[in-house]
Amino acid sequence: MPESVKDANPGTGAVTAGPAALLEAQGIARSFPHRNGSVTPAVGDINLSIAKGEFVAIVGPSGCGKTTLLRCLCGLLKPDSGKLRYNGEPVDGVPDDVAVVFQEYNRSLFPWLSVRRNVEFGLTELPKPERRARAEEALQRVHLADVPEHYPWQLSGGMQQRVAIARAIATSPNLLLMDEPFASVDAQTRMRLEAMTASISTELGLATLLITHDIDEAVFLADRVIVLSPRPSHVVAEVVVDIPRPRDALEVKAMPRFQEYRRLIHDVIVNTESSTSATADSPVPARALGTQPERSA
Repeated sequence: MPESVKDANPGTGAVTAGPAALLEAQGIARSFPHRNGSVTPAVGDINLSIAKGEFVAIVGPSGCGKTTLLRCLCGLLKPDSGKLRYNGEPVDGVPDDVAVVFQEYNRSLFPWLSVRRNVEFGLTELPKPERRARAEEALQRVHLADVPEHYPWQLSGGMQQRVAIARAIATSPNLLLMDEPFASVDAQTRMRLEAMTASISTELGLATLLITHDIDEAVFLADRVIVLSPRPSHVVAEVVVDIPRPRDALEVKAMPRFQEYRRLIHDVIVNTESSTSATADSPVPARALGTQPERSA
């Protein structure tokens, strides 16, 4: 049985190497300068990777630089140092087959365009019939095939985020990055969006990287959960989620194994928040990670 929890490698902020990486970050760091000459470090010396078809979630304390890290990983923000490779090539800007879904759906959609035209927005180089076909297929996948001519302002928040997801998958990406995409919707809508995202990721064979502050969401969706320290963030633990797919939310969250994963991740985050000496050279002590949970019957 594989280990469920792995420490970061001391002094590197790295996690244990997995299958051949689609996206690989080595020593990524990013700080933000201020007018007075001071500098605020946000991300410090992070190594991580995601394989083709893998679902990885990143969690950590509030303000630890999760969004900054995602922007670096997708090419929207240039790291101060480190190496970033996608499909074996250095990243310089957002790769063509990478799509990003942001938290603020009401700012990412164009209110003057219909739902269908919003989804078609990233497909302008394709012939009109193909654009329409891709948009219709994407809307079908997010269960919005009946509202193509509506406008975003006519839809609920959850429906608008589904439009944003449809626009992302319509481009046929190999990697989908999501920055707390369900944080602004109610609990019931969130559960439906999580299940929909899990299905889409599996059906399309997408590598998916999810930034979230919700531990339950991370464990339910991910194959691996990467835990970050407080700012400047580094990787303190990797939790391998050994729960078979497909996953039903109510069934999975009732499992003792799910609760153990949840407790492990929570303890790591609390430990790193309360420790003033947690740095890339002193990862979370093994005792804080607990032991591997028993496999449920």
